[in-house]
Amino acid sequence: MELQKYACSSCRSTSEPDQETPGGPRVAFEGGSALSPAAVISPDRARQQAVALAKEVGCPTSSVQEVVSCLRQKPANFLNDAQTKLLAVSGPFHYWGPVVDGQYLREVPVRALKRPLPGKVDLLIGGSQDDGIINRAKAVKQFEERQGRTNSKTAFYQALQNSLGGEDSDARILTAAVWYYSLEHSTDDYASFSRALENATRDYFIICPMINMASLWAKRTRGNVFMYHMPQSYGHGSLELLADVQYAFGLPFYSAYQGQFSTEEQSLALKVMQYLANFIRSGKAAEFAAPWPDFVPGAEGESYKEFSAQLPNRQGLKRADCSFWSKYIQALKDADGAKDDQLTKSEEEGLAVGSELEEDFSGSLEPGPKSYSK
Repeated sequence: MELQKYACSSCRSTSEPDQETPGGPRVAFEGGSALSPAAVISPDRARQQAVALAKEVGCPTSSVQEVVSCLRQKPANFLNDAQTKLLAVSGPFHYWGPVVDGQYLREVPVRALKRPLPGKVDLLIGGSQDDGIINRAKAVKQFEERQGRTNSKTAFYQALQNSLGGEDSDARILTAAVWYYSLEHSTDDYASFSRALENATRDYFIICPMINMASLWAKRTRGNVFMYHMPQSYGHGSLELLADVQYAFGLPFYSAYQGQFSTEEQSLALKVMQYLANFIRSGKAAEFAAPWPDFVPGAEGESYKEFSAQLPNRQGLKRADCSFWSKYIQALKDADGAKDDQLTKSEEEGLAVGSELEEDFSGSLEPGPKSYSK
């Protein structure tokens, strides 16, 4: 069993079959998915980022060996500060990630997921509403303020927009997303517009790939699939950890946080920990607990557990928004009859998978009333 919390928007977790684990191996993703457009980065981008970081910290860039040797000698906090400064320019989702090099990572994760596994593997996957670009970009804003630029909103606002264009800042993605997510927000109001961008990046990089991975896993009958989502109202931002991690690991009961969590929140944490323990033990999250239906792809399915006080079972998490990304954006890219040269292979295949998974949906994509409390 591998249980991992990822600091990136999407990472890959694998577990080889373990005969000592009853029912087979199990995998849990908290805030990540192998189908994210940011699951891997291209070799060119990796080289560009390495050179940019080397220049920022005063390292020579004439050869790869010199860059690597010099960077290894720099203190970690020094490199972190330099990387944060670069993120303020390029956007919060322009971070380090694995490269398909044919050795350590032989292919993009979405291709590997299409092949059958040697045995049954149960999956528990989910995320928090407070997991998004604003949360992850706080370091950028704080860095700007430490540099004496009190009007840090300008850089932060630009970083929000930069992240939507993907690796090569595709202007069409940015324009379409700004239009769709700003239908109920004024572009003249920073707080409202940044909230719209927050929702856009969260859906594109985190939530929709998470749902797509659950669908792909369930369609290929790879084992039990359970999905959860935690509303934003249950997060304690002052603790830095995301809400689902806070509850899964019992932070409401830590003496260091005494008084920060209500009795209701402690009760919820206890139930979340029980679900997690059930899944680890048997591969069935709802064993000895309130029912948690399996995730079944399709318009009438896609059930998930909402981690709130009553622990309700719901369906169709962000269905309209994810349809926007998998259908409208893909149609936009194919409008001229040619593939988008700027689209990375990881992004292209991730969007294609999303489109395939939502083939059951029908109807136009004309905008209707939208709510950001989803």
